[in-house]
Amino acid sequence: MKRLDLQSNLAMTVTITGFSMFFATLMMGYAIYRSSSTFWPPMGFSKVSLTIPSISTFLILLSSWFCYQIKGNVKAHDFKKARLNLNLTLVLGFSFMVAQSFFWSELKASGLYVDSGIFASILYAYTWIHAAHVLAGILSLVYLSIMLKPSDDRMLIKAVNVEKFWHFLGAVWLMMFLTLFVY
Repeated sequence: MKRLDLQSNLAMTVTITGFSMFFATLMMGYAIYRSSSTFWPPMGFSKVSLTIPSISTFLILLSSWFCYQIKGNVKAHDFKKARLNLNLTLVLGFSFMVAQSFFWSELKASGLYVDSGIFASILYAYTWIHAAHVLAGILSLVYLSIMLKPSDDRMLIKAVNVEKFWHFLGAVWLMMFLTLFVY
C-alpha cells in the first residue's frame, strides 16, 4: 500500500473508532436507563411497532451487500458493475431515510413526541443521530460516484473507505434495532 493510501485508511479507521465511541456512550446510557426501569416500555407507553424498523433493517443490510460488491468490481476494473452497485446502494440508502421519516411520523401519530419523556427522547435522538450519519454516508457514496473513474489509481482505497463507513452504519443500525426495538 502506498503511504497516502495508508494515511487514508488510518483516517477512516480513526473516524469510525470515534463514531463507535459516541454510539457506545449512547448505548450505555440507554442500558442504564433500561436496566433501572421496573417494566418496559415505561409506564404510559406502548411497545413500538417493529414493521418500519424491520423494513429499515432490511434496506440497510441489503444496501451493505451492494456496497460490498463495489470493491470487488473496482478490483476487477468492472466500473460498469461498480456504478450499478453504487447506484443500488444509494437508492437503498435513500429508501432507508424515507423509512425513517415514516417511522418518525408513526411515532407522532401514536402520540409519542420527542418531549414525551426519556423513552421518546431516546428513540428520537438515537434515530436522528444515526440518520445524520447515514446522510454523511450517502454524501460519501455520492462522492465515490463522482470520483468513480478507471484512470484514478486511488479508486480502490476510496471504495474501501466508503464501504467501511457504510458497513459501520449498518452495524450500528442493527445494534440499535436489536436493543431499542426487539429486546
